[in-house]
Amino acid sequence: MNDVAGSPPSLETISTLVEVGAFEETLSALELVVEHLEHGRLTMDESIAWYEAGLGLMRRCSQLLEQAELRISALDADNPVWADRNRTTSSDDSWDADAS
Repeated sequence: MNDVAGSPPSLETISTLVEVGAFEETLSALELVVEHLEHGRLTMDESIAWYEAGLGLMRRCSQLLEQAELRISALDADNPVWADRNRTTSSDDSWDADAS
């Protein structure tokens, strides 16, 4: 991403991450952008540009998480053993019925 540890990626790199970045790399870039903004050594225009970049990264992370959740839901729906296990545990009246 960037050669200097702790410094944010370039706005050009961020733009690429927003389009096609993997979750871990995008989240890491978002954390660096937040740190960069928190240092407060930016002009107002620079702050707005970095804030906008951070929003793009956040949206990408949210999109990737949503896609992962949908994939997991689809896998669970296709697995009858897992569906049966969920049905059994959800039909119990109490999570601790044996304790009484």
